[in-house]
Amino acid sequence: RKFHCNPYLTFPNDVVVNSQEEIFISDNKDHCVKVFDYQGNYLRQIGGEGVTNFPIGVCLTVSGEILVADNNKKVNITVFSQAGELLGALESPVKHAKLFDVAITMDGSVIIASKDCRIHMYKYKYLYGIF
Repeated sequence: RKFHCNPYLTFPNDVVVNSQEEIFISDNKDHCVKVFDYQGNYLRQIGGEGVTNFPIGVCLTVSGEILVADNNKKVNITVFSQAGELLGALESPVKHAKLFDVAITMDGSVIIASKDCRIHMYKYKYLYGIF
């Protein structure tokens, strides 16, 4: 099965799905995450310019929160509910080379891959809003 999402996406660069058969696609040039169902219907947008400026990746935590990695100046991770409610924002204490992807481990570590062939791991501490 496939569907065309050209009217909604300008530069898709990562994808994740949830258990409700929703597809979350980060869109770098449109500065957000677009959500579709498995039939290809556009459902909603999460984030936007000024919140998720240049998203390079999207992933889900074990508790269902959406993490959007942003490659604008420093590493920014914006945390949303699956409905799109902004829950928090995290910023790395240092600048990294251009980032390519983000993932989260079962223990809550955020892993990012960068252009300089490095893998960076940060402990996700949502309650404190820091890495």
